[in-house]
Amino acid sequence: MFACEGPRRYVILTYMSDATSDHVGGELAMLRQRLVEAEEEYRRTRAEDYVVRLVRDATIVDAHRGGMSSREISALVGDIGQPNVVRTRRRAITRRDVVPHGLLDPADAVRASGMGPAAFISAVREGRIKPVELANGVKAFRTEDVEALAKRTTHR
Repeated sequence: MFACEGPRRYVILTYMSDATSDHVGGELAMLRQRLVEAEEEYRRTRAEDYVVRLVRDATIVDAHRGGMSSREISALVGDIGQPNVVRTRRRAITRRDVVPHGLLDPADAVRASGMGPAAFISAVREGRIKPVELANGVKAFRTEDVEALAKRTTHR
């Protein structure tokens, strides 16, 4: 038995090889591009812009689930360190705004539209699609409005 003075300390290591981030190729390239777009829009907007924050957080979660490491995400996002990437992921996963049936939260609206984050946020800013204000500042989008926006942008 070892005699230990003071509290025991533990270290938890997580290993992710660089190959993990590059094995999917095209899909990861698309996730990287979406992450960069969402970050650029996030930096352009006011701090209280709910839609942009939710889109950015969801894009970080999608990038992580798609195989990007926290380190790689942190490098692309710039002003966010690895611990903050983890916090953002947790916040996005645990935040469960109540969105009634027939409405989509901002992150799901971006996915359903088939647009990238920058194009979708531009559509919101230009008034081509308008969020519905719910209780406590929560915003959502009507499914039919998102579908109409997607049709208009694919016919251009």
